[in-house]
Amino acid sequence: MANLCLKICNQDRVGLVLDISRVLAEQNINILSMEVLPDIMYLEIESLSPYEEVLLNTQLGEIPQIGNVNRISRMPHQEREQELKTVMDTIGDGILAINQQEIITHFNAAAEKMMSCKSGKIIGSNIKDVFISKVPLLETLHNGLPYNNREIIVTTVKGKNHYLTSGRPIKDANGIVIGAVAVLKAMKDVEELVYSVTKPEINSFEEILHVSKVMEHTINVAKLVAQNDSTVLIRGESGTGKELFARSIHMASPRQEKVFAPVNCAALPDALLESELFGYEEGAFTGGQKYGKSGLFEYANGGTIFLDEIGELSFSLQAKLLRVLQEGKIRRVGGNREIDVDVRIITATHSNLEEMLRKNQFREDLYYRLNVIPIFIPPLRERKEDLPLLIESLLFKKNHRLKKHIKHILKPAMDKLLQHDWLGNVRELENVMERAVSFASHGEITQDDIILDHITPTTSTVATPTSNTRKLKEVLEEMECCILHETINKYGTSRQVGKILGLSHTGVLNRMRKYNIPSRADSL
Repeated sequence: MANLCLKICNQDRVGLVLDISRVLAEQNINILSMEVLPDIMYLEIESLSPYEEVLLNTQLGEIPQIGNVNRISRMPHQEREQELKTVMDTIGDGILAINQQEIITHFNAAAEKMMSCKSGKIIGSNIKDVFISKVPLLETLHNGLPYNNREIIVTTVKGKNHYLTSGRPIKDANGIVIGAVAVLKAMKDVEELVYSVTKPEINSFEEILHVSKVMEHTINVAKLVAQNDSTVLIRGESGTGKELFARSIHMASPRQEKVFAPVNCAALPDALLESELFGYEEGAFTGGQKYGKSGLFEYANGGTIFLDEIGELSFSLQAKLLRVLQEGKIRRVGGNREIDVDVRIITATHSNLEEMLRKNQFREDLYYRLNVIPIFIPPLRERKEDLPLLIESLLFKKNHRLKKHIKHILKPAMDKLLQHDWLGNVRELENVMERAVSFASHGEITQDDIILDHITPTTSTVATPTSNTRKLKEVLEEMECCILHETINKYGTSRQVGKILGLSHTGVLNRMRKYNIPSRADSL
């Protein structure tokens, strides 16, 4: 039966508490707790029968300077404790406090969830009996010094847990340390917080500029598949915007509030790529982090991972990726523990995976797992009606980035852009537009400002029938000659040309003689 709590209104005087205690003692009633304030006194006593409670109230009312005696549901300190517990339980970080005897006094709901331990079993226990490994909170209790953002591995009977923790001493009015409190953040939550603050601007389908029907169809297909978790394989040439599509699919999916983690499989060697994707345990590498490291599959748990250039993945990593797709589990490098992950996988490639299958360069089982929903992004040369819109957008962006005020593109310059084949797609167009904005003057872009990347034969420079029969040296020399011609026509002086192209004055003159490019009157 619950204890009886009373609120006694009174006029404060000397000996009042003694008189009340005497009445309780005469009835053999034990005082469990008492709080005394000016004109109010709170009592917690053992439960009484209705008759005993009426008798007590009568006797207390007969004491001089006693006013009303009312039953209350709980003592003020109990209300304060409940309020504190409610506040602590609404905090997303784990909070753990100990007293001077190393006994756990507070253990909030977030800490319960993080450590899979109920507060009822933890509170009242010695912290050393709960945590097998050494915890820095004990250092704070004994030396009185705080600590901030310390990375720790806490070992309990439930296993190992990875946290970021800060701790503070609890002191009394005299500055004596009487306890300590720690805040715990799961490393997974810390990584997600860092991502939410530092993540780049996530794109959406609305940002894919187009008017062409072929691009509209491609976007509609991508919007449909965004609503489910099917694996998507994005196909397209370099520079067509495969990562932009992957980000847009993520942002249109139910996973949009979670992490989007892009990885270029061709950018890292196998060993490093494996540890980045799957993480590693402590001691797996010389020079690795002390407590090991979670990989991108763990980091992106609940979100989306984008594997670009999937055709560059080695056979060993293909096998590990296949296991993730089949079972939703990973194993860190150097570890034997299975870790469940819930990640949507989007991949992309410009390689011919079918040809790689025939040459046994790509696993057939992985190919069919990845190629559930294929999306083909058309090259820019097949949707040239999108060029004016893209050019206008890039002009605005490059003006802002380069702090220029170029307002117009003259018709000959626009015609030159529209006639080019754009074998480098949107990425090549972006480079050419930045170059044009950099070179342009008088608020407009002229034909001479459009310096194209002659990476392959084009209709304006090289005849198609012979393009496949020439040696690399001849192609490179023709590229160099074209770029030199256009730059000299634009800037005139060899010194200025050298500055623009990163060549010495002598180097420019030598190349002009080599390609029989005549000097202007003011070239020297």
